[in-house]
Amino acid sequence: MKNRLTSFFTDYANRFLTGEAEFDRNILLKRDHSLRVLKEAEALAGDEIPDAGTRDLTAIAALLHDLSRFEQFQKFRTYNDLASFDHGDRSAELTEELHLLDGLDGDARTDILDAIRYHNKLALPETLSPRGGVIARAVRDADKLDIFPILLEYLAQPDNEAVVLNLKPSPELSPAVLSDMLAGRCPKLRDLKTKTDFLVAKLLWVNDLNFRHSLREFRRRDYVGQLAHYLPDTPEVRTIRAAVEAKLAEA
Repeated sequence: MKNRLTSFFTDYANRFLTGEAEFDRNILLKRDHSLRVLKEAEALAGDEIPDAGTRDLTAIAALLHDLSRFEQFQKFRTYNDLASFDHGDRSAELTEELHLLDGLDGDARTDILDAIRYHNKLALPETLSPRGGVIARAVRDADKLDIFPILLEYLAQPDNEAVVLNLKPSPELSPAVLSDMLAGRCPKLRDLKTKTDFLVAKLLWVNDLNFRHSLREFRRRDYVGQLAHYLPDTPEVRTIRAAVEAKLAEA
């Protein structure tokens, strides 16, 4: 089923290509991201999830987690959910509309749809099934593992503002964001006002990684160290970075 869905997903994403370079690169950005998240999820599941059936469902959820991103950019020219729609909710809805999970039993469909729906939320609800919780946590981790390289590529050549949600350039941290970060909490999307807010918030993702595989990969790939080159050298940022590096050192 995964192979069939991968072929469908690639064809579906390609339908949104227009031949306009600026538009198309954002479609390709999310198409290629989803295919890499699939590979990240498969590697994580191979290390951490012993049940083959759960691994298969995790792969499907990872592939489809951003299914609505293409229509989002087509309609709104942004990946900012606050300026368009919640892409987790819409991706789950679109998966159902397209009947992509037909052939799976009801529990499997529910677990996949929950993982898609909640992959972008600040926290997972307690209502997920035990298997659904495993799948959702794996997809959230795989998503984060791949977003970091996209972000670092943008920072090395900052010419696509959609990557940072078109937030205003500023070295400052907004007060609400700083308060959350110093408390070790991931800030809310609506509180992100500057690119610095957005970048420093990514450091706090480490506190939301669910598997040792993910923590080890963040450390091995030196995501925090690479991102630090683009952050303001302030006492607050140094404090946040030190806490994140201590967490990674425990992995």
